Amino acid sequence: MLVEHLPSTSAVHRQARGHTWTDDTFLLAAIGDAVREHATYTVAVNSKNPRSVKRPEPLPRPTDHAEEARKVRQAEANSAAFRGMVGRLTPDFQHLF
Repeated sequence: MLVEHLPSTSAVHRQARGHTWTDDTFLLAAIGDAVREHATYTVAVNSKNPRSVKRPEPLPRPTDHAEEARKVRQAEANSAAFRGMVGRLTPDFQHLF
């Protein structure tokens, strides 16, 4: 019960997430991305060939282990649902999926 109410900067939450980024750090990364995009748009507007200006890649962010596990489970469930649907629609070709 006590662990649930610890602040997001606590060691328990950092261990669960697998990284040390806080909400402030994510906000700074979003601001950095916005500034870089704004600079790119400014360069594109003032260049002779605006289409040649490439959009910047977003700053790298750590992944949340729980979120990654949820994505893997969702992908597996989607794959199983697809195989089940194909199997019901084409019983003769179920072995292909």
